[in-house]
Amino acid sequence: MVEVNSFQYEQTHDQKLKESVCVAATVKVIAFDKKKMTVNVQPLSKHLEHGNYESQPPILRVPVMCMKTGGFIVRPWITVGDVGLVVYLDHDLDSTVSGGKEADPLTERNHATSDAIFIGGIVSGNYSAPGIPDNAHVISSEDGGSFIAIAKDYIRIKSPMVYIN
Repeated sequence: MVEVNSFQYEQTHDQKLKESVCVAATVKVIAFDKKKMTVNVQPLSKHLEHGNYESQPPILRVPVMCMKTGGFIVRPWITVGDVGLVVYLDHDLDSTVSGGKEADPLTERNHATSDAIFIGGIVSGNYSAPGIPDNAHVISSEDGGSFIAIAKDYIRIKSPMVYIN
């Protein structure tokens, strides 16, 4: 008969439990649906499967986080290849996201890939657009050729052409 070390068993159990919970992942966008504001993404971190690191499957139709406050919406524009973050919600998002109200979960899912939200825009490495002002909130092209900067004491716009409709 094999004697089981209960402390070691609990440690192994706890470790396996931690490994099974999805919280967040860095991902690369492989498709963007501008009408539905969803993305298909590929997780960038491989997972250990039977002693080998393997690519994870894509996560499809993930809602894109937009900021909506005070009657205004800030909508990002996503392109294939963008790197971002998905967050796996504690409970299914079916009722709360579609209705925007408090609701009972429709399923018992927890931290499932089908309940992910894409929070885009991680700049890989230490890249920064050249020539943009410090100490300001900035929307900029990657090359710094065009930007809008809002600082405490000024608003600065740089553009080779201003278009007003």
